[in-house]
Amino acid sequence: MDNPVPNPKPLQGIVMAWPANDGKAFAIRLQLPDGDLDLELDDLMLRQLLQALMESSEACVSKRTDLRPIAEVDLADGVQLPASSLDVLPLDDGEARRLVMRVGAIDLSLMIDSRTTALALANALTA
Repeated sequence: MDNPVPNPKPLQGIVMAWPANDGKAFAIRLQLPDGDLDLELDDLMLRQLLQALMESSEACVSKRTDLRPIAEVDLADGVQLPASSLDVLPLDDGEARRLVMRVGAIDLSLMIDSRTTALALANALTA
């Protein structure tokens, strides 16, 4: 039996995302060249999808020639994570640090209150 070579369709856009009817899953509508595709992902499927995307990004980063050195990445070029997605304890001095972290070919723009938290997040994402 032959293994067919994948022939992926280019994603033209993410039309919308919304909670599924029971609120326990996530729904997303993807725009493809030949129509829309609606997906429903529970927690496990969402984690597996994100893991697969991160692994794919890690695998292709060595072949990318368009990535600037991480030190030259502007914060505005990174993916903005909403503050509610991270719990960090404020430092006594109240000063937050901004940094860009690269995971695979994806630049994340973060505002972190401590270097320890930033390192822990980096280790968790690349583990």
